[in-house]
Order: sequence, then C-alpha cells, then structure tokens
Amino acid sequence: MSIRYRKDRDSWLVDNVWPDKIRTRMNAPDKATATKIDLKIRAAMVDEKRVWKKLRSELGLDGERLQGFSEVADEYFQSYVLTHSRAPQFRLSRLGVLKRLFGDMSIDSLTVRHVDKLISTRKREGVSNGTINHDIKTLQHMYQWASNRGYLQENPLMSVDKLKEVEWVGERPDESTIDAIFSHLPAQVIPIFTFIREMGCRRGEAITLTWKQVDCSAVTPIATFHTTTKNGRARQVPLTRAALAALSSVPRYGTTAFYHPVSLKPWNETTLKKPWERARNKANSKLRIHDLRHAYAIKLAEDGCPMHFISAMLGHHSVDFTAKRYARFSPESASRAVLRVLEGGMAAIA
Repeated sequence: MSIRYRKDRDSWLVDNVWPDKIRTRMNAPDKATATKIDLKIRAAMVDEKRVWKKLRSELGLDGERLQGFSEVADEYFQSYVLTHSRAPQFRLSRLGVLKRLFGDMSIDSLTVRHVDKLISTRKREGVSNGTINHDIKTLQHMYQWASNRGYLQENPLMSVDKLKEVEWVGERPDESTIDAIFSHLPAQVIPIFTFIREMGCRRGEAITLTWKQVDCSAVTPIATFHTTTKNGRARQVPLTRAALAALSSVPRYGTTAFYHPVSLKPWNETTLKKPWERARNKANSKLRIHDLRHAYAIKLAEDGCPMHFISAMLGHHSVDFTAKRYARFSPESASRAVLRVLEGGMAAIA
C-alpha cells in the first residue's frame, strides 16, 4: 500500500493490494485527500467484519488480480526468451533458480532487498560471482519486460549493482598437460575433444556442429560457426590436419558431425563433462574443457599470430578483450618474438 505523486497527471496515486490479492489504483487531487483515502482503506482491511469489500465497491474501484512471479516468469520465457534469446536453455536454468527463490511472491512485491537475499543464498550454495551476475541480469531483464507490458509501474531493480568478478586464471593450459589428459580419455570422445583443441571453439559449438558447416573442398578447408556463437556473429575457422582427421574418424550419421557411437545421439554437456573430469583427475590436473580454447589462443599468440587474427578466430567483439582474457603468453615468448623481429630487421639492413 502506498501513495505517490504522479507528475505526468499532476495528481496523487493511491495504490493498494487488497486481501484477495486484487490490486487497485485511484487518483486523488492532493496529498491530503490521498492520505485520507489510503487510511480509510487500511482501516477497512483490518476490520474483522471484512468491510473492505463493501468499501472497495463504494469507491468504485475495479482492480486486477496480482500476477505471481512464477506465472510472469513462464510467460516471459514463452513470449520473449524462446523467440529472442540465442541460448534459451541457459536463460531457462536462470529462471529456474529465480522461481525457486521467489516463486510464491507476487511480481510487484520484489525489492532490492530480495536481490540481496538472492546473492546471499547463491553464495551459500558456493556459486561464483559470474553466475550470480547472470541471475541478476536475467531478473533485471525479466522485470524490464514485465514493466513494458504493464505488470509493473516501473522496474524496481535497475539500480542493482552486479558483483565484481574475479577472472579465473587457473593453471597454464600447456600442451604436455593437455596431452596427459587426452591419454586418459576414452576413445569415443577423442574426436570431438581433438576438434575443440584444434579449432579453439566452444564445447557447445562442437556439440551442435553439422556437416553443412564444414567445407572440406575449399582451398583452405573451413568450419563455419554461427547459430551457437556467444555473440551471434558467424565466423570461419580453418580446419587443421588434426581437425580434419577428427572429423573423418567419425562415420557420417545424420546431420551432426559428432555423436555417441553406441546411442547414436549427439553429445551433450553432461556426456562430455564426465569423461573429461575423470581423465583430468587421473592426470592430476584441474584444466577445464574451456581451457582448450585458452590453449588455442595462447599458442597462436606465442607463435606470433597478430592479435586481431586471433580475435577473429575466437569470435570476440574486440581485440582488447582477446588480449585480456585469452592471450596470456609468457614473457619469454614475448622476448623471443621481439628478438626475431629485431634480428630479422638487422639482417635485412646488413
């Protein structure tokens, strides 16, 4: 329950939620009148004789039943996410977390305090700041969508600050460590992991790769990544000999390039993650599958490949982002590259 000034109408709004979850809004000419009406409504609501229904009728207030959080979240997913998001399943998982915490609430009862609850709960669950930020971003976007469609007067969560993320650095994904992990991988997953290692692509891009995306007849054989890229931009990456060998080692079946040889179903996040974790444990390593992408970028950088080429192969939005997040090459490699340039230049002059 509240009263507030409406500058656009030069009036005061009496906004109330009744015991039967009906919400009504009434305009008053001044603050004193609005306060008087609001107090009268409050008093009626606590009256044991339930006179509030009669008062609402006398005031001529026709309201609307409050929408529940879960109900609006489901509509948001069906009406917006499925048609606009490049990763609907990822957004669905975020909505699942939010419904678990706020599902029983009405859509307009959420405040910044509830975001604090979200953060504290997720931290107790051991979730990283990056994942919590994804939860917050989904919540904010859903509330902006709800506000645009009249479920809310305004989005109360736009001022929420995201948490500071600490960039994961982990162990350096050097070739010997990766080779050690590969030595413990079962034979059926070797082709797809080899492809990820050679192409610097994301796991999801390899899982969904179809033969239509592969062109082996070109002068430089390429794979085109498009629908599953993180930023939605298509990119073409040259196929190395090892990547071509990985593709040719899997008999063609259906449209997907890589699949489980027994079930004949495409690989998914779980069926790839489990054998990788078992193999890395045997190799005494904590490298993630995503670190194969890091290794790809680091190798290119240390071999002197221009940063803007690396950025294009990874599909990043800027060269600065590539340099900061992926090309963590060693000082020794940088020194060797500079020395090659200097000595090459001196030799040319001589």
